[in-house]
Amino acid sequence: MKCKIMLWAVGWLFMSFTGIIYASEIEARSRIAKVTLYPDSALVSRQAGLKLNPGRQRIVFADIIPEVDEDSLRVSFQGNAQVKLFGARLRKEFLREDPSERIKELESQIKELEDQKKKTEYDKEILNKEKQFLDSVRFFSEAQLPKDLVTKIPQPQELEGLMKFLDAKWKENYSGYIDCEFKVREIVNKIDVLRRELSQMSGPRQKLKRSIEVDLEVIKDGGGELALSYLVRGGSWQPVYEARADFEKSEVELVSNAIVKQNTGEDWQDVEMILSTAKPLAGGNMPYVSPWFIRPYQPPMQYAKERKISDMKVKMSAAWQSAAFDSETDKDGAARRTVSYSQAEEKGVAVTYTLNEKASVKSDGSEHKLSVSSQALAARFEYSAYPRAISSAYLGSKVVNAPDLQLLAGRVNVFLGGDFTGTANIPGVGPAEEFDLYLGADENVKIKREQIERKVDETLIG
Repeated sequence: MKCKIMLWAVGWLFMSFTGIIYASEIEARSRIAKVTLYPDSALVSRQAGLKLNPGRQRIVFADIIPEVDEDSLRVSFQGNAQVKLFGARLRKEFLREDPSERIKELESQIKELEDQKKKTEYDKEILNKEKQFLDSVRFFSEAQLPKDLVTKIPQPQELEGLMKFLDAKWKENYSGYIDCEFKVREIVNKIDVLRRELSQMSGPRQKLKRSIEVDLEVIKDGGGELALSYLVRGGSWQPVYEARADFEKSEVELVSNAIVKQNTGEDWQDVEMILSTAKPLAGGNMPYVSPWFIRPYQPPMQYAKERKISDMKVKMSAAWQSAAFDSETDKDGAARRTVSYSQAEEKGVAVTYTLNEKASVKSDGSEHKLSVSSQALAARFEYSAYPRAISSAYLGSKVVNAPDLQLLAGRVNVFLGGDFTGTANIPGVGPAEEFDLYLGADENVKIKREQIERKVDETLIG
C-alpha cells in the first residue's frame, strides 16, 4: 500500500513538472507600435493581441531581425485576463536558410533585373552588328558606283532609293541602340538600389533566427495586449531648427525638427515616436579619478624611494575605490529603471519629446525630417558692425525661449522676410532663457568707415 502511494506521488510530481516544462507555445502576431529613439540607439516596443486560456503559456515573438540587447528586455500585459509574468529571454537558432522573406524577395528581384540586363546587352550587340552591315553596304556602294558609272549610269530612282533605305535603317538602328543604353543604365541603377538594401539587411546577424520568448501563467482567462520592448543599435536623431524673423511683430517663429534615420533591419510603420536625449549605451558610471599627492620637493634618491611607497598607496587606494564602485554598481544595477515619457518633459538627466503624429521610417539609413514643435518667441532685434573688417551690418536678435520649451544645441536655418539668409547655431537653451540668434548681413543697411579728423599730439619734451 505504501509502495502504491509512493508511486502515485512520484507520478503526480512528474506530471506537474512536465506540465511546467511542456507548456503550450503560442506564436504571437506582433507589430511595432512605439519607438523611443536615442542619439545612438532605439527602444522598440512591440504589441500583440492575445486570447489566453488558464494555465502556463509561452508566447513567442518570432523573426526578430536586429541584434537585441538582452538586458533591456521588458514585458507588460494589459487586458481583462489575469496574468502572472515570469519574464522574457532571447532565443538564437542557427539556420541553413535565410530567415527573412524580404531578403529572398530582393534576391529574386536582382536576379530578374540581371536577366533583363543580359537580354538588353544582347539586343545592343545585334544592333551593333546591324550597324556594321549597313556601314559595309555604304562602303561597297562607294566602291561600286564609280565602276558602274563606266559601263552604265545608275537611274536617279535607284540612287534615291538606296539613300532612303540606308538613312531609314541608320536612324532606326541608332534609336534602338540609344534605347538599349538608357534601359541598361536604368536597370543598373535599380540593381544598385536593391543591392544596397540587401547589404543593409544581410550580414552576420541574418545567419541567426532570433526569437523572444515570454513565459506567463494565466490565472483567469480572457484577452489583452502583451507589450514587449527591447534596445537595438542602428537608430539615431539630431535636432535642426528653422527660424523665421518678423520685424513688425518683434518675434521669431522657431520651428523644431528632428532628423531621424535608422538601419536596424526593421521598418517602422505608423509608430508612436518619442525622442530622447538619453544615451543608454554610454553607461552611467563616472570614470575613476586617481588622487594627486602634493608634497615638498625631495632629493632624487629619497624621492625615488618614497615614490615606490606612494605608488603602492595609489594602487591600494584605486583597488579599494574600485571595489567600492563595484559594490555600489551591483546594488543599483540589479534593478532596471523604468522612465515614463511625455511631451517636452525633462526627466532626470534626459529630455524627451513625444511627437503628436505617428511616424514611418524605413530601415535604409536615409534621413527623415519630423516636426517636433513650432513656437512664436519674443525677440529684440539689433544691428552689429565691424567696419574696419567688412562694410556690412549684421542683424541679430535677443530671443526669449518659451517657459515650457527645452532647446537642444543644433543648427538653425535662418529666414528673413521669407528669404533664406544662411545658417547659424544655437547652444542648449533652457525654458524662459534668453539666447542670441544671428540672422545674417542686411544689405539694405550701408556702413561706411571714414576718417573725420586726425589729431596728433606735438608736445615736445624739453
